[in-house]
Order: sequence, then structure tokens, then C-alpha cells
Amino acid sequence: FSALPPANGPRIPGFLASTMAEDGDGDVLRILIASDMHLGYAEKDPIRGEDSFNTFEEIFIKANEQQADMVLLAGDLFHDNKPSRRALQRCMEVLRDHCLGQREVHIEVVSDQTANFHDKYKSVNYEDSNYNVQLPVFSIHGNHDDPAGDGGLAALDLMSTANLVNYFGRANDIASVRLYPILIQKGITKLALYGLGHIRDERLHRALERKEVSVARPSKDTDQWFNLLALHQNRHERGAGDGKKGYIKESQLPSCMDIVVWGHEHKCEIGSGAGTEAVGNNFVVLQPGSTVATSLVEGEAEDKHVGLLEVRGDQWKFTALPLETVRPFILKDVVLQDYEQEYDFNDEPTLMAFLEEKVEAAILELRERHTTTALTKAAENRAKFPLVRLRVDYSGYSTCNPQRFGQRFVDKVANPSDILLFTRKARKKAEAAAAAEARDEGTYDGGEPDDARTQIQSFVGEFLQKGSKEQLRLLAEHELNTAVFEGYVEKENKSAISAAVDEKLRQVRELLNGERAKGFDEGPDRKAKETFIEDMLAKQPHRTAPAAGAASSSAAGGGASAPPASSALSDAPDDSDDDAPAPPPAGRGR
Repeated sequence: FSALPPANGPRIPGFLASTMAEDGDGDVLRILIASDMHLGYAEKDPIRGEDSFNTFEEIFIKANEQQADMVLLAGDLFHDNKPSRRALQRCMEVLRDHCLGQREVHIEVVSDQTANFHDKYKSVNYEDSNYNVQLPVFSIHGNHDDPAGDGGLAALDLMSTANLVNYFGRANDIASVRLYPILIQKGITKLALYGLGHIRDERLHRALERKEVSVARPSKDTDQWFNLLALHQNRHERGAGDGKKGYIKESQLPSCMDIVVWGHEHKCEIGSGAGTEAVGNNFVVLQPGSTVATSLVEGEAEDKHVGLLEVRGDQWKFTALPLETVRPFILKDVVLQDYEQEYDFNDEPTLMAFLEEKVEAAILELRERHTTTALTKAAENRAKFPLVRLRVDYSGYSTCNPQRFGQRFVDKVANPSDILLFTRKARKKAEAAAAAEARDEGTYDGGEPDDARTQIQSFVGEFLQKGSKEQLRLLAEHELNTAVFEGYVEKENKSAISAAVDEKLRQVRELLNGERAKGFDEGPDRKAKETFIEDMLAKQPHRTAPAAGAASSSAAGGGASAPPASSALSDAPDDSDDDAPAPPPAGRGR
């Protein structure tokens, strides 16, 4: 990565309104930024089924109201890897209604578009004379809608073929990731837009550590380009022990960037109208967060926004735009021991009556916050059925049935079956692991924790623990989890498990055929041979099996070779600081 800062030091956040009025807006590039729309989330829920679509449409209404030149989406447009026909249709309806029209496009793409786009047409959609595009949309893929299955296609490929979305940032070769910018001009403003669709965090982290990622820079007037990167990765370290998840350090990213739009983390950090300074780097991070609550956790309870980024020359200004179609959500914590002098919580009716009071108080608090009169059926639905989560620390007491308790609020909240989340203090002998778990479940601010998935992985881990007769000796537990949950369950790839086993066998065969396997066939003792293989595998650096369901040639899908370098671009060396301190943990994303 280029270690060169901008020509005159860090970019100046903001520019004077008088300058805009004096020079007009012909040089101001307006970009509406959003991420993690999760279209189709809970679409079969009779109450919440329209939430993701309603907010998605609001985003584009705001984009046109703000006279945005383009929209940038930082991944997870769809919630499912294989969206339903309804989700696809609703997405296309919104894009057609708001992105096609008579408004003139004032931006110009001047880079080699064959290096920017990987589809058949390899050109930005508004240049197609058969379509009247007024609002170009540029999007990378996330971990929910990444390329998978036969042909390594993503749902975004369908949107791209329909000429509604400009899909970019897809890595074709994980062994050598090359970032090619889309070079966009408007008047005197020059924007180099980089994108990197989701790659498994462990893989990308290793690629960054090994300097296997390069950045193409404009060969002319390099320092006059404003550099913007959109990516979709874990931003913080999460979990503990075998469940520890990979993440990307801000210090590992290109130091030549001015702004990084960080998708995947669901907590909105742009509500104040400002980003955060990168740890160990020169750029500013804009984390829009999700536009729909996909889990009942603290980070999702924050007010949700999209943002308008305005760039003029080497200066920029950012404005947060609150979303008004988000379903109200409140999360409260209750510790039963704080009330043990007043209530007998060993009596279940007493416990349920106490918790009912707390939920009613939370609903009342929400109504006091949201006093606007509902003018549409959708707004009336949101006001009548908010999301409520009560985290109950029941240490020293028993619990009640959450589903039975929820029946009391069927006509009052949108999530009656999971209002209650019972937790308890960790035992001292497992204090460290419990602290990490509490961080994930309690102060979580990212995507969606799958309680069932986490529990199943825990049960499987205990069953296959080291030393037991069921112990896995060839396939690592994390590789099994990846194949089962990411490939077989999430992406519905029926061959995910067998493919993971075959890949592991291939890796072992390669090792046995190499120099490390000398002497393998010496002696007839089968147990000695097995021990030799296990010891050999234990000495190998941590290797992760290919993302289940993804095309075999790339962690991000796709079998095409890397595009040729643009004649207008030059490759800059990687010179990032890998020893910079990591950001503090802040919950987990998905």
C-alpha cells in the first residue's frame, strides 16, 4: 500500500458554505452512503415483513431529495445469499422507481471500466443509451449476499445485469488481491472509488499480513485524487479461544485513503455527523450501520442513519440523515438481585408479573420518545408494534418460559416470543471466556448473533473435544463449523461439507508428497503413521478451508482471472504499519 499521505497532509473535513455559494455546486460531488440493508429480513413475519423494504425505499427518496450524484452501498444489500423472488422484485421496483428518470447525471467515469466491472458489459450503467439512469448506484457485496454456488454468482450480479446497480469490488484471486479504483470526475473534483467485497476475515487478515494486497493509483496527478474505500469486514476482535473471530485492523488498510466506508458492523456511528479517526492510520472511518434491526441487541437500538458525503477538490463535508421508517426498538437490563428485598422471584407468577411491569414501562418510554402521528399504515404498524428486549440477569433464581410470557404482549410488540433474554453471572473458573461471551451478547454493537448457532457450535465443540474418542483428528473444528453453517445452512450448498473434507484431504496429500513427509512410509505401524500426520498438521500455520459455497478460485467467488491493469493506473507498494494497536472490542457483527 502507498504510505504517501495526501499532497498537503490529511484532508480537511468540511468546507465553507460561502465557497459553495460562490462557486456553485458544479464541482461538489454528492454521495449518499448506506450499508447493510438486509432486504428480505423477516419477510414472512406478518408484522415486520415490510420493514427492510420500506427503509430501503426511504434511502432512495432521500438520495433524490438531496440531489445526490450517486449512491454507495457498503455490502449486504440482501439478507439471504439466495434472496426470495419477492425480495428481488421489491429491490428492483425501488431501484427502477427512484434510479431511472429524467434528472441529468453530472459525474463522469474516466478509468478503464473493463478493470472496474466484472460482468459481461463492463461499463457503468448510466452510459447505456437504452436506459435513462438518473441516480447511479455503486455497491460491493457483503457476507450475506456474497458470490456462491455454481458459477460463483451473487444476487448483485442479477441487479448488475438488469442495469440497476454497478457491482464492483469483487476480488478474483485471493492469493493476490488488487484494488482498482473507479475514477470519477465532477468539475474540479476527482474521486478514486475503491471497493473490496467481503472476504473471510481470517483470509484477508493473512493476505494483508503477507503483503498480498496491492492498490492501483492514478499515474497522473496522483495526489489530486480523493481516495474513498468501501469494504465489508469485521472491525473489532470478538470471541475467545476456538471461537475467536478474525477482524481487520484499521492500520492494515491503505494509508493513501482519505475515507473508509465500513460496512458489516450494524451499530450506527455517524449519528453525530462525523466519522472516527482510524487507529494507526491517516483516514477517517464512516460506519453507517444497518438500516434495519436484524437482532435484538444494544448496537441495533441506536438511532439509524444514512449519510450524505460532499466532496469538493480535496475537502469534504459529511451530514447524517436520520431514517424515519425504522421500527422503534428499546433494550433494557434488569438484575433480579437488585429487587430481591421486594419480591420473591422463586415464585414464577411473581417473577412474570414483575417482568410484565418492566416491559410495560419500556413500551411507555418508547411511545414518549416517538410522539409523531402516524400518517400511513406502515407508520401505524411501527408505532403499534415496537421491538422490546429485556435482558434479565437471573443469577440465584430460576427462569420462566419466554414464549409463554410473550403471549401477554402479542397485541403490543412485534417480537412477543423473544422479549426476554435470560443471562447470569459467569463462574470464576470460566471468568475470561464468560467475559468475552458477555461482551458478545451484552455490549454487542455489530450484526446479528445467532444464539442457536452459537449453542450448537458449543455442543459440537464439547462432543469433539480433544482427548475424547470422537475427537476430530484431520478436519479442524472451525473448518467444520464453516462448512456446516456458512456453506450448508446459510448458502444452501448441499456439497459444502464434502467439499471441505475433500479440500482438507488435498492439503494433507500435498504435505505428504512434500519434503515434510520424508520417512512417512518407514515402518508398518499404522498408529505411528497417524501420529506423524497429526504432528505434521499441528506444525502447519493456521489454514482456513475455502469459503463453503464460494467459487474455488476465489474467496470472494468468481473464476475469472484478475483484470489487466489500467493504463491510467500504477501499482503502489504495501507499506502499512502492522504493529499499530488494535481498536477495543465492541461486540460482534455478521
